[in-house]
Amino acid sequence: MMDLLLTEDWDLTLDLNGNIAVCEAPYSIAQQAANEIKLFEGEGWYDRSQGTPHFAKTLGVNSNLGLIRNVLLNRVNGVDDVFRSDIDMYIDSSRVLHGNIFITSKSGEMINVVY
Repeated sequence: MMDLLLTEDWDLTLDLNGNIAVCEAPYSIAQQAANEIKLFEGEGWYDRSQGTPHFAKTLGVNSNLGLIRNVLLNRVNGVDDVFRSDIDMYIDSSRVLHGNIFITSKSGEMINVVY
C-alpha cells in the first residue's frame, strides 16, 4: 500500500528528485490510522464518511474513556491492511488525550502510532 508522505505538520513533502514523496507500509498504514483519528467526521475532501465523530460522540460531554476508545478503534480498524488494533490512552491534567495505538497489519507487522 502506497500513500503520499506527509510531514509532521500534515503537509506534502518532496523526494530527492523534486517529486511529491510517497511512503509504503508499514508507515503508510500508521499515517492513515493517524489521519482517521485526527480528521473530524465529514471533513474529508473526497470522502465525507472518513474521520472520527468527535462532535457527535467525544467532545462537549463528560469524557467516557470506554466510548472514546471504541470510537477510535473502530476508525483505525477500518483502515486498509489493518488486521486488528488495540489502544492505550490517558487524559492528562490539562484534559489532553494521549496514548498509543498498537496495530497488527494483515501481513503480521506490528505498528505503533503515538498520539
